[in-house]
Amino acid sequence: MKKLICFLGFITVGLLHAQSVENPFTLNGYINSDTGTVRLILTGDSSNYPPIHFLTIGKVKNGQFSFNGVLSYPLSFRLLFLGNKEYVSDLFYIDVGAQTIRCHVDSMREIPDMNNATMQELYQFKQHHYTPQTIQAYTKKHPDSYMAMWQLARMLSFNYNPNLDTAYAYLSDAVKMSYTGARLFEKLKAASVLSLHHVFPNFTLLDRSNYPTKLFTHEKSNHYTLIDFWFSHCNPCIGQFPQFKQIYQQYKNVNFDMIGISIDDNQNIVNWQKVIDEHQLPWKQLLDKNGVQANQLAIDTYPRNFLLDNNHVIIQKDMTPEALNSFLAEKMHKQKSSFSNVP
Repeated sequence: MKKLICFLGFITVGLLHAQSVENPFTLNGYINSDTGTVRLILTGDSSNYPPIHFLTIGKVKNGQFSFNGVLSYPLSFRLLFLGNKEYVSDLFYIDVGAQTIRCHVDSMREIPDMNNATMQELYQFKQHHYTPQTIQAYTKKHPDSYMAMWQLARMLSFNYNPNLDTAYAYLSDAVKMSYTGARLFEKLKAASVLSLHHVFPNFTLLDRSNYPTKLFTHEKSNHYTLIDFWFSHCNPCIGQFPQFKQIYQQYKNVNFDMIGISIDDNQNIVNWQKVIDEHQLPWKQLLDKNGVQANQLAIDTYPRNFLLDNNHVIIQKDMTPEALNSFLAEKMHKQKSSFSNVP
């Protein structure tokens, strides 16, 4: 990792842009619907994308649509169709040059049929089991692959793994120095802070009265603390609250605690407060306004949670309520057994 830091430490934004050569592309689309609207949707974190110099909204006429513009390297998208039905594709890549895409409104989340080189690479890559180890082996064999770079970014959005650092190291200088490649390096470095066995950072957030508050107020805390990242329009986040409430009520008096961290922006602070009150959330709630801290730690999928020990060291990540309940039940049972054996 130190070598990576040294390698990219001297790269300036000007140099990155100076080496970006833009080439034209044309995407001719075919869909089994006479009319409607199509949109190119960014996949994952929008900050991974360079400035886009083309329209991302088009019209379907007689089952056809088209996009054209310029690219420096392949970019990842999904396609949203709104018409007689709503359709969202799986991710695909637009490459330089002319290419076609074929979509079927009855096949949600399909990988569209496309004929560019990057998509042919994706079709082959999808035959492998998708793990940090396989992406590491792939980038070693294919260092010039922008497809692999995007797959790395996608995998990082779900969870950090040290194998992703090694996979990134195998990428060629040209891929690393792309806009997305440089952003990926920054996110890998940030995400490593929240890897297992690392101390969770004690940053300052806002409480419900808008006062700056440290995440942890004591050097050592309860045996276990769950840090839960969410926001007020995240249905999967809110859907976990009833089970988390049961777990919290059961274990709060036996050295377990929870801290909720919302990433809501200024427009949604009232809604954040409303959700807390409606669900009567009894644990500490803090606001990371606009997700500033979350972005710096490369957290861009929600819900995300981190289970800490009494030294604030991360021991588990992204636990379901069921997994958390099982973990605590086992640990608390062992503690009771050890106390009962004391003479």
